[in-house]
Amino acid sequence: MRAREKGVKKSTAATKSKSGTKNSPAPPHDPSNAKGSVTRHLEANRGEAYTEARLIDGLDEDLRDAWQKLRDFAAGLGPQRIYASPLSIMFARKVCYFFVRPRKTFLEVWIFLPRKIKGLRSMHGPTKKVKHCNLCKVVHADQIEEPLTDWIREAFEFAPER
Repeated sequence: MRAREKGVKKSTAATKSKSGTKNSPAPPHDPSNAKGSVTRHLEANRGEAYTEARLIDGLDEDLRDAWQKLRDFAAGLGPQRIYASPLSIMFARKVCYFFVRPRKTFLEVWIFLPRKIKGLRSMHGPTKKVKHCNLCKVVHADQIEEPLTDWIREAFEFAPER
């Protein structure tokens, strides 16, 4: 039986320790440590670094050109973090607004928007009414133009700033 069911109140020490963690200020952002905490944890445990070069290694020339054009466009949108995780290259302001997962024959571009994009595969996470994940498959650099660039710009503007 739980303490609440028994009618017993929590001790004040337990209450203070929990409230102290909720109200503590966020640590200052360190731009030299741009990777996410999960990626840093995996790198430390596996003893290997995840880099963009490692993820795009082995792509054919068309896909490399598409990747470079996509990266240049996204980097030009404004201040953000661009970092590699084990399977993807993430683009984030305070949170990730889109990521690219290189495959052998195409680039999976996942864009986080407050709406579904008609004609693309879409799914949503636990915040069902706030964000939808929209998948676009890129096979050539000529695809890095409107409407894809408009969707990425919209996602960048929708993502909260630091």
